[in-house]
Amino acid sequence: MTDLSAHHEFATFRAVILRVTRSRVVPGHEEHVLSVLRDLTAGMGASIHGLHSASFGRAMGERDQGMSLISITEWDNVEAIRAVYGDRWADRTILPGADEYILETTVEHFESTLEDVSTIVEHRRQESQHP
Repeated sequence: MTDLSAHHEFATFRAVILRVTRSRVVPGHEEHVLSVLRDLTAGMGASIHGLHSASFGRAMGERDQGMSLISITEWDNVEAIRAVYGDRWADRTILPGADEYILETTVEHFESTLEDVSTIVEHRRQESQHP
């Protein structure tokens, strides 16, 4: 087994802010909301300063009460989030243009605590793909 603590890239801890947004969609409007989400994410990436990554998903299983969507984004800091979402950064939805089709939204922010572990796991995954 490799001692990863000896590798320089694992010695530096890069703290980030994780933003977790959960929204429940009005039944019957799932496709409209997904279309807005697709349009929104088409322009994401390097164009948003301070955004490291973004993952989106929908709940599996029963959708009688409306489809549930989740986004998990990784940011440099709160200032980068505020630059995108404005003064209401702490509770603003991920879906501008689809607000009328959203039943409820929760937004949570977390400081990363296991970045070093995540980096090690990713490194091992890459090593296993390229032996």
